[in-house]
Amino acid sequence: MRYRCTARFVRISVALVAGLTGVGAGGCSIPTIFSQPFEQGVYEDILERQAEGMPVADSKLKDLPPMTAREYESLGDAYLSRNEVAQAQNKYESALELDPGAWQLHYKIGLLMLKSGSPRDSVAHFDAIISADPMNARGYEGRGRALLALREHEQAEVALRRAIDLDSGLWKAREALGVLYDQLGAFDESIVQYRAALAVRRDEPSVLNNLGVAYYLKKDYPKAIETFERAVSFTPEAERARTYNNLGRAYAKAGSYARAFESFRRGSDAPTAYNNLGLLYLEEGRARQAASCFEKAIQESPSYYPAANENLVTAKQDFSQADAGEGVRVAAVCP
Repeated sequence: MRYRCTARFVRISVALVAGLTGVGAGGCSIPTIFSQPFEQGVYEDILERQAEGMPVADSKLKDLPPMTAREYESLGDAYLSRNEVAQAQNKYESALELDPGAWQLHYKIGLLMLKSGSPRDSVAHFDAIISADPMNARGYEGRGRALLALREHEQAEVALRRAIDLDSGLWKAREALGVLYDQLGAFDESIVQYRAALAVRRDEPSVLNNLGVAYYLKKDYPKAIETFERAVSFTPEAERARTYNNLGRAYAKAGSYARAFESFRRGSDAPTAYNNLGLLYLEEGRARQAASCFEKAIQESPSYYPAANENLVTAKQDFSQADAGEGVRVAAVCP
């Protein structure tokens, strides 16, 4: 049987670097001389007008000299802070043209390529770092994360291990290594790496979420619940949906279906929560309970939830003739 699913298990991908926190780290700031004009959208306008030979609208500003690599990088950091990834990458690339040896520019561009789903392209930037300086731990960290995104596990492990050997404080390398071991089914090894990452970056939500995933995959549901709850408490409210989804699955596996429903609801809405819980019941072969949840999802939002309708029809087909005779309504067993 095929069901239309919305209940998915969600890992925080270290290859994608949620929010790219730290990509612009290292003391980068916008030079005072143009920080305010940029914030008003003026600085870019000036550059574009000057390139076209047009007069500058604001007569109080003097003609600006050609931008330096440092200024392009700072402008890229500013775009990144606004989550304007394409613009940020463009500015970093302009900076790299002026300063080809700046490893931090290769690193930032490589991470942005990972974020945009181009891990293969990002490898070249991380390799450029390593080629210039074989002792640069960030180059190996980035390379390992890119290879992990490509599921080239053996090479990824070598790169990530090298990064940690060079700098044991690289928590993102530890986290990536944990994800790698999860993918290989080595859950005890992944837990060791996540804990090591937390020793450096205490209460980091992405690491806590992934540690919870490892416990879940190991079928240690009480530990998974405890860890997901902790992850939620340190995650910004607007970003909690994926962790609530994982928490709901863990509660369901532990037999706490009412708490599973509440976790799903807090991460989305009531119709989605009922549908998700129904899907979990189906995973356990409990079609009657699943159908009850799908019915509640439809009652909450009949027009919005065609998936629940399809799931309900399929679930009812799993009933025995004795349990689901024509015209017989399923028992209301969903929380």
